[in-house]
Order: sequence, then C-alpha cells, then structure tokens
Amino acid sequence: MEPPTKFPRREIPVTTDALTVPSPAANEAAHTGWPLLTRVSFRIAFLYFSLFVFVSRNGNLLALFPVVGGWIDHWLQWLPDHASEWVGQHIFHLTGLAAHWHGTGSGDTALNWIENGLYVVGSVAGGLVWTLASELRREGRREYSTLHAWLRFLLRLTCGGFMLIYGFAKVFPLQMAPLSIGILNEPVGNMSPMTMLWGLIGLHPAYEVVCGLAEVIGGVLLLYRRTALAGALVSAFVVTNVVLYNFFFDVPVKLFAANLLLACLFLTVPDLRSMWDFFWRHQASAPQATWIPPARKRWSRITLLVVEIVMACAIMILIPVFTGLGWRQNRIQTRTASPLLGAWHLDAAHPATGAFITGDGAPASDLYIDTVARAFTRSTDGALWRTHLDVDGKAHTVTVYPYGRDSVKYAWTMPDPQHLVLTTVPPEVPKGKGKTPPKPTAPFTAQVVSFTRTPVMAHYPLQERGFHWVNQWGYER
Repeated sequence: MEPPTKFPRREIPVTTDALTVPSPAANEAAHTGWPLLTRVSFRIAFLYFSLFVFVSRNGNLLALFPVVGGWIDHWLQWLPDHASEWVGQHIFHLTGLAAHWHGTGSGDTALNWIENGLYVVGSVAGGLVWTLASELRREGRREYSTLHAWLRFLLRLTCGGFMLIYGFAKVFPLQMAPLSIGILNEPVGNMSPMTMLWGLIGLHPAYEVVCGLAEVIGGVLLLYRRTALAGALVSAFVVTNVVLYNFFFDVPVKLFAANLLLACLFLTVPDLRSMWDFFWRHQASAPQATWIPPARKRWSRITLLVVEIVMACAIMILIPVFTGLGWRQNRIQTRTASPLLGAWHLDAAHPATGAFITGDGAPASDLYIDTVARAFTRSTDGALWRTHLDVDGKAHTVTVYPYGRDSVKYAWTMPDPQHLVLTTVPPEVPKGKGKTPPKPTAPFTAQVVSFTRTPVMAHYPLQERGFHWVNQWGYER
C-alpha cells in the first residue's frame, strides 16, 4: 500500500478580521507600496464607488434608512441632478419630458445615463488629478490599505442591503405581481419582452420566492464579515442572472443592476489569488482581504463592531418587516371586492375623453382594474401603463395615480353593471397659515369620463393549467 501523498508545507496567512488588525498582506503593502497602475486604478474606483454608495439616484446606502437618510440623500443629489439636466439640455439637446427628472418606473432614463456618465468622467478626472498631486510629492502615499478597507466596508453594507430589498420583494411576492386582466387579454405577439418575463415569473409565486431566497442568502452572507466573501460570490452569481434578464428582456433597471454587479465583483478582487490557489491549484490558502477598517485601539474596535451590528440588524429587520407589511396590505386589497373590478373601455363618443390620461400624458382608451389598488391603463397607441388606485367604496371615490403625473380623484357611479362614470372631484382648498389668507385657486370645471365594461374570459388556461407529474402529451395551445 502506497504511503499517503505528502504535500509541501505552506504557510497559511491568518485572517484577523475578528481583531480588526491589518493582515500580513496589508502590512507588506504599507512598507513596499502599491504599483503605480494599482494606485491609479484604486483612486478612480474609490471615487466612482463612493458616488455609487452615497448619491446613486437609482439606489444608495442612505436610501436604506427612512426619513433621515432620504433627507440627506435629497440634498446630496441636488448638484448631480441639476448638472445632468444642464448637460442633457445643452449638450445632448434633450427636450420635453426627457429633459427633466420626473417620476417614472425606469432607472434607465436619458438623465440616468447622463448622470452615471458624469460620475465616470468625474471619477477618472478626479483620479488622475489625485494621482498627479500625490505622485509629485516625494512623500506621497504609496498604498491605501485603510481607505480600501473603508470602501469595502461601505460597499458590503450597500450591496447586502439591496440584495435584501430585492430579495424580500420576491420572498413576499410583490415585485412580479399576478397577471393583470389587461395582460391576460393581450395577444402574445403584442407583449413586450419585459411583460412576458414579468408575467412568467409572477405566474407561479413559489418560483418567485425561490429567486428571492437566493438574493436574500447573498445579502445576509454579505452583512457578516466571516461569510462576506461567500456573500459577494453568491450575490455576483445571482446579480449576473438579473443583469442578463435586464439586458436581454429590456427591463429598465440595467444601469443599477450593472453597478451592483460591478460592486460585488470589486469586493472579491483582493481574494482572487487565494481563490485561484485553492480552487484551481488545490493548494492550502486563505482569504487575504479585511472586511472592516483596521483599528488598533480597543474603543475603535468596539465602535466599529457596534456600528456593524446596528446597521446589519436594522437592514435585516426593517426591510423584511416593512416588505411583509406591504405584502399583507396587498393581500387585503386583493381580497377586497368591488364592482369596479374588470376591464373597461373608454366611450369614444364622450366629449371629455382627453381627461383620462396615462403617465406620458397620452389619452387612455382602456382601464383594467385588478384590485382596489392595482390597475393598468392602455394608451391610444396600445401601450400598457401600470397605475395605482385608491378605491373608497363608502365614499364612492377612486384616486388614480399614473406614473409621472399628479393623482386625479374621481367620484364614480354605475348606472348599471356594464357602465361606469367617473367625475373629477375638486381639489382640497389649501389652508392659510395663521392670519395669512389662503391663495386663490383656479376655477374648477368638473370633467366626466364614461366607460363600458369589456367582456373577458371567465377562465384562463395559463393560470389554471398547474403542475402535472405525468404528461402523456405536451399541453400546447
């Protein structure tokens, strides 16, 4: 019998995250310095990812904290928002709705791309100026181990938080909602790729939950330093699939998803050599990177640990709690009966058809009410628009919230089950402050919009086919 193979002894570097003391690799870098290309690349990456963490309009670390975070985020975004509008109007000659920030369900508007482009240009220019100023000094910095650790710490919390936000939005099936009446009655050939994708994922909530759990696992692992590398790898794998969905099915979250993937990959860079040695060369190895900023004093280590625990717990508790409450409210709305539910077509002969519009201001021709809070409107060009409703059965009012537009409140009546009449309600008169009289309001003219119910199928095989272990023939139609 042959003796067991003896592998050469190899010193395994010890990770010291628990003590928050710099790793041997960091100590070595502090003495020898980083190569010039590494220093330049880090400076550019540091500026770009700092903007991603704090002022990304599609989502940032501050947005994870209600009220205070939103207030700070609003003021930090003032300059880049105005700069991107100026560039869009004067350089790219944007006009109309595209030239200004507006409420939209897309994270890939022209201004989104312009603003992110400004971040790229600013980061490259700032990194080069930083390099010039530092390299001309004889005693300039030759490594940024501590700054790198701080950046990784903030990115870890940001990526972990958004993995949990998007994950729990699927664990509680909210992101891909059940198929709307409007979508069920849309010819397949007329569907947009995104509608087809959203419909297939939302068709079976269990599949959506599984997808969400994968994102939640990546987010939870990221928030704990001992599993952060595994969390970054899991998150990068999951987000890669999301990026592919967004690009191939034209889902308008391409920009944010790509930045999130880039951030997850950036977190794995310091450990690429260790993973190469372990997985490919089958040599003993251990992660080299630190996941929290180095601190030698006891009070600094305790402060960092408390901040890490508080932020992780806040993210892991508040996100599922608020998402769960939203899902519970959604379930209540789904079970609430209303005579308004169904498909309605705008009476073309009505003189006030222009009063009912979609998010882009185009006249609407159809209204599909799925629940007392969820609906779709169809514009005259055939496009479907997600629309939020607030139906008050007792007061017989319905408030319509189209994307990008102010809400409109209607009083509704039904002369018979097949006809619906909406009459605009005058807005509330603003109250004056103290002795100051209220500002005069413009004269109000009520507008009336009438609809006729559109017949729809009572049953849809797409929803009722279900799962079968045995299939003698493929069920196709």
